[in-house]
Amino acid sequence: MANIGDYLLAEVMLWLMYAALLAAIVAAIVSAVRSFRQRSESIAMSNRVPRQWIAWGIVGFTVLLLVITCLLGSSQPLIINGISYTDRFWLKTTDGLIASSLILIVIAACFVVYGISGMNRKIKR
Repeated sequence: MANIGDYLLAEVMLWLMYAALLAAIVAAIVSAVRSFRQRSESIAMSNRVPRQWIAWGIVGFTVLLLVITCLLGSSQPLIINGISYTDRFWLKTTDGLIASSLILIVIAACFVVYGISGMNRKIKR
Protein backbone atom coordinates (compact mmCIF):
# COMPACT_ATOMS: atom_id res chain seq x y z
CA MET A 1 0.00 0.00 0.00
CA ALA A 2 1.12 3.51 -0.72
CA ASN A 3 1.49 6.10 1.97
CA ILE A 4 0.10 9.57 1.43
CA GLY A 5 3.62 11.02 1.47
CA ASP A 6 4.74 8.81 -1.43
CA TYR A 7 3.05 10.98 -4.02
CA LEU A 8 3.64 14.32 -2.31
CA LEU A 9 6.29 15.53 -4.77
CA ALA A 10 5.21 13.49 -7.80
CA GLU A 11 3.59 16.46 -9.54
CA VAL A 12 6.61 18.66 -8.90
CA MET A 13 8.90 15.98 -10.34
CA LEU A 14 6.69 15.63 -13.41
CA TRP A 15 6.84 19.37 -14.08
CA LEU A 16 10.61 19.36 -13.60
CA MET A 17 10.90 16.51 -16.11
CA TYR A 18 8.72 18.41 -18.59
CA ALA A 19 10.92 21.49 -18.13
CA ALA A 20 14.10 19.42 -18.61
CA LEU A 21 12.67 17.80 -21.75
CA LEU A 22 11.68 21.19 -23.17
CA ALA A 23 15.13 22.60 -22.37
CA ALA A 24 16.80 19.64 -24.08
CA ILE A 25 14.66 20.03 -27.20
CA VAL A 26 15.32 23.77 -27.38
CA ALA A 27 19.08 23.21 -26.86
CA ALA A 28 19.16 20.58 -29.61
CA ILE A 29 17.34 22.81 -32.08
CA VAL A 30 19.48 25.87 -31.27
CA SER A 31 22.64 23.79 -31.54
CA ALA A 32 21.63 22.31 -34.90
CA VAL A 33 20.67 25.70 -36.36
CA ARG A 34 23.86 27.29 -35.05
CA SER A 35 26.10 24.57 -36.47
CA PHE A 36 24.44 24.77 -39.89
CA ARG A 37 24.84 28.57 -39.97
CA GLN A 38 28.45 28.67 -38.79
CA ARG A 39 29.71 26.03 -41.18
CA SER A 40 32.35 27.62 -43.39
CA GLU A 41 32.76 26.69 -47.03
CA SER A 42 36.45 25.86 -46.54
CA ILE A 43 35.52 22.69 -44.67
CA ALA A 44 32.43 21.87 -46.70
CA MET A 45 33.67 18.44 -47.76
CA SER A 46 34.66 15.38 -45.74
CA ASN A 47 36.14 12.49 -47.73
CA ARG A 48 34.54 13.94 -50.86
CA VAL A 49 31.08 13.93 -49.23
CA PRO A 50 29.44 17.30 -48.51
CA ARG A 51 29.28 17.76 -44.74
CA GLN A 52 25.80 19.21 -45.00
CA TRP A 53 24.59 15.93 -46.52
CA ILE A 54 26.16 14.08 -43.59
CA ALA A 55 24.44 16.35 -41.07
CA TRP A 56 21.04 16.08 -42.76
CA GLY A 57 21.52 12.32 -43.11
CA ILE A 58 22.10 11.97 -39.37
CA VAL A 59 19.04 14.10 -38.59
CA GLY A 60 16.93 12.13 -41.06
CA PHE A 61 18.15 8.77 -39.75
CA THR A 62 17.41 9.75 -36.15
CA VAL A 63 13.89 10.97 -36.98
CA LEU A 64 13.19 7.90 -39.13
CA LEU A 65 14.46 5.61 -36.35
CA LEU A 66 12.21 7.33 -33.81
CA VAL A 67 9.16 7.04 -36.07
CA ILE A 68 9.78 3.38 -36.92
CA THR A 69 10.42 2.31 -33.32
CA CYS A 70 7.37 4.21 -32.09
CA LEU A 71 5.18 2.57 -34.74
CA LEU A 72 6.57 -0.89 -33.96
CA GLY A 73 6.46 -0.38 -30.18
CA SER A 74 4.29 -2.52 -27.95
CA SER A 75 0.92 -1.21 -26.79
CA GLN A 76 0.12 -4.00 -24.35
CA PRO A 77 -1.31 -2.61 -21.11
CA LEU A 78 1.05 -2.52 -18.14
CA ILE A 79 0.18 -2.95 -14.49
CA ILE A 80 2.60 -1.05 -12.28
CA ASN A 81 2.04 -0.83 -8.52
CA GLY A 82 -1.51 -2.05 -9.04
CA ILE A 83 -2.34 0.71 -11.55
CA SER A 84 -3.22 -0.30 -15.10
CA TYR A 85 -1.71 1.84 -17.88
CA THR A 86 -3.66 1.39 -21.09
CA ASP A 87 -3.07 4.55 -23.16
CA ARG A 88 -1.95 3.14 -26.50
CA PHE A 89 -0.14 6.31 -27.65
CA TRP A 90 2.05 6.67 -24.56
CA LEU A 91 2.81 2.94 -24.38
CA LYS A 92 4.01 2.92 -28.00
CA THR A 93 5.91 6.20 -27.57
CA THR A 94 7.70 5.00 -24.45
CA ASP A 95 8.62 1.68 -26.04
CA GLY A 96 9.84 3.48 -29.16
CA LEU A 97 12.01 5.92 -27.20
CA ILE A 98 13.58 3.11 -25.19
CA ALA A 99 14.26 1.05 -28.32
CA SER A 100 15.68 4.07 -30.20
CA SER A 101 17.97 4.90 -27.28
CA LEU A 102 19.30 1.34 -27.16
CA ILE A 103 19.87 1.22 -30.93
CA LEU A 104 21.68 4.58 -30.91
CA ILE A 105 23.88 3.48 -27.98
CA VAL A 106 24.85 0.29 -29.86
CA ILE A 107 25.63 2.30 -33.02
CA ALA A 108 27.73 4.78 -31.02
CA ALA A 109 29.63 1.94 -29.36
CA CYS A 110 30.34 0.38 -32.76
CA PHE A 111 31.76 3.68 -34.05
CA VAL A 112 33.91 4.07 -30.92
CA VAL A 113 35.33 0.56 -31.41
CA TYR A 114 35.92 1.34 -35.11
CA GLY A 115 37.71 4.58 -34.22
CA ILE A 116 39.87 2.94 -31.56
CA SER A 117 40.75 -0.04 -33.75
CA GLY A 118 42.61 2.05 -36.32
CA MET A 119 40.88 0.33 -39.24
CA ASN A 120 40.20 3.66 -40.93
CA ARG A 121 43.96 4.43 -40.93
CA LYS A 122 44.73 0.99 -42.41
CA ILE A 123 42.18 1.47 -45.19
CA LYS A 124 43.68 4.84 -46.25
CA ARG A 125 47.12 3.30 -46.86
